Amino acid sequence: MGFFTKRKTKKEIRAAKIDDAFNRVYSQIEDIDSWEDPKKLEHYILDSCEQIIASTKAMERQKMEYRIVTRYLNDIKAIENLPKDTAKDLRTTASRICELEQNILESRNITRNISDEQFTVIADEEEDMPEIINRFASDEIYQAKLKKSLSYLEGEKSRWEIEREELLAQGKIFRRMAIAVLTSFTTLLILLYVMYSVATVDISLWIYLVLFICAVSGFIIFLRQNTITRESRMALIRLNQAISMLNVERMKYVNVTNSIEYSKDKYYVKTAAELQYIWEQYQDKVRDQQRYIENNDDLEFYSDKLERILGSIGLADDKIWMNQVNALINKQDMSDCRHRLVVRRKKIRDRLEDHRKIVQEERDEIDRLMTRHEHYLPEIQEIIKSVDKLCGTSASTKIKA
Repeated sequence: MGFFTKRKTKKEIRAAKIDDAFNRVYSQIEDIDSWEDPKKLEHYILDSCEQIIASTKAMERQKMEYRIVTRYLNDIKAIENLPKDTAKDLRTTASRICELEQNILESRNITRNISDEQFTVIADEEEDMPEIINRFASDEIYQAKLKKSLSYLEGEKSRWEIEREELLAQGKIFRRMAIAVLTSFTTLLILLYVMYSVATVDISLWIYLVLFICAVSGFIIFLRQNTITRESRMALIRLNQAISMLNVERMKYVNVTNSIEYSKDKYYVKTAAELQYIWEQYQDKVRDQQRYIENNDDLEFYSDKLERILGSIGLADDKIWMNQVNALINKQDMSDCRHRLVVRRKKIRDRLEDHRKIVQEERDEIDRLMTRHEHYLPEIQEIIKSVDKLCGTSASTKIKA
């Protein structure tokens, strides 16, 4: 590691010296206006040197990329030529990683119809939720029964109220009838007495008849009046009973309704059936979270295992295959990957050749100008030698990759 650092430092120092030489030469020729002046040729040579340096740097980058692509191709060849047992273990592990990654992706995409507030509330009472749901459902059934009972008792109350009012009205009628009958018979008796006094007629039979009719009528009215009084009293008793039961049922209804409303507000639901659904969604979400954790643990285990297998093969870069797991399973994917690398290496080789041509053409042009002209600044020779040393070029020498 220290060796490469030292080399890099020397190159940087050499490049810095070349830049200083460039600056000194430029400072001497920047005020020259004549294009026939030899200094202008030196300026051109300096530009060519800069082009050689830039192309050489680009070549170095291309060479580095070329070596990396070649290492990848060698890694592919090593993977394809693995022993059967190692290859099987590698494919099995990679398949398991792909499966786990797919499961994790699906777990992330699953949405459950339960809000965060509902999840938090239910999580605090997870163990008691079955009992809470059953109690909620029982309260709803009991509320429905109470509602039905209230309707029935309201009907009974109204019926006894109406019947009592009718009996009271009948009692008033019969009291008036009794008064009318008594008044009528009294008037008849007075008329009979007047007739007896005036005509001295025997009216004893009529008197007995009137008294008999009066007695029968009074007896009938008395019986009916007693019946009405008794039925009115029973109706009042039944009405009071109905009112008492109605009050009790109303209290029960209010209590169970309050309990239901409390559950609705607490769990953000409208019915026990909805709470049961939310509870099932909660259980599914908890299972999803557990599977997600288990899949992550398994993924970490198999990723470590795959890393060990790849490390044992002796690849140039085993880390990159951790992100190319599908290629380890599917031969077509591996073939496509190799094809892309081959095409990429060919493009790099073509670019390298282009840069070689540029460097060689620029260096040949410098030699041609150096041969034809003899008047140069002293720094020009120093710069050309430094460029040759830095870029590995020389007069009439081909550049090697």
